[in-house]
Amino acid sequence: MVFCEVKGEQLMAWQERCLRSLTDAKLFLSTAHMERFKETWKVLKRQPFCTKGLCKCLFLSAWDQEHYQFLKDTVEEMIARQDADTSYMLEKGRVVLGNVALSERELFKLSIEFLEKEGQTPDERCLLKLSHHWVPITDNTLEMGRLVDSLE
Repeated sequence: MVFCEVKGEQLMAWQERCLRSLTDAKLFLSTAHMERFKETWKVLKRQPFCTKGLCKCLFLSAWDQEHYQFLKDTVEEMIARQDADTSYMLEKGRVVLGNVALSERELFKLSIEFLEKEGQTPDERCLLKLSHHWVPITDNTLEMGRLVDSLE
């Protein structure tokens, strides 16, 4: 486990409390969603480029196999490159923006915002730009983002 030393006490780092917090809050929309998240989170939480923003991106992408595979492949590339930050993921996300449909573009914009504005979760206005298929997962991701932002 990863611990932080605070005034002589050991406290679990947010990465170690994250999955339990999300599960307790019942934020996963399906078992498949949760299993995809857990699979990559086990590896991601130990990486130097693991941030709360990247955790939010993983939660959002884990909703469907296609987006999840894109994120998982990118994380694996970042590990192989020995990246220390998320700049490579930001670069890939910006490239994809020009090649996807409108709702999907909004999801990539949201992911980029998660990475650029660490520790902040956007408000619900982004939901208005999405097709109805993506509203539930995006709404849950915003809720998840606020929860993760609160973890110390």
